[in-house]
Amino acid sequence: MPKHKYRSVRVIDDANRIVNIWQDNLDFKLGTVTLPDLQATIDRLAQYDEHVRSLKSELVGALNRRDDTAYDLNQLVVRARSGIRGYFGPDSSQYEQAGGTRTSERKPRKRKAKPAAKETASQ
Repeated sequence: MPKHKYRSVRVIDDANRIVNIWQDNLDFKLGTVTLPDLQATIDRLAQYDEHVRSLKSELVGALNRRDDTAYDLNQLVVRARSGIRGYFGPDSSQYEQAGGTRTSERKPRKRKAKPAAKETASQ
């Protein structure tokens, strides 16, 4: 696996520039690589790139469907928890089992101390 990620569009553009130069200078040699080999590799990368784009769009659709379903299910859970609270009471063990916090287990609200009144000199 290559250490660096390359942007396929940029690599294809760069490779197409090489193809144009190679086509104008057919005596150019690149070891055992031929011009048709280079063009076939460009085509293969373009196909993979298109396949990845297609899979990404499928993934986005699947993620959206999953998130929408999670939202719908959460709405049902909240609604059911409210119904359980109303039916069994806010301090019931059933309400706690449903994920609610029993009234008796809630921390009491702390009151803020009132600031001391300013003394005025009335002399």
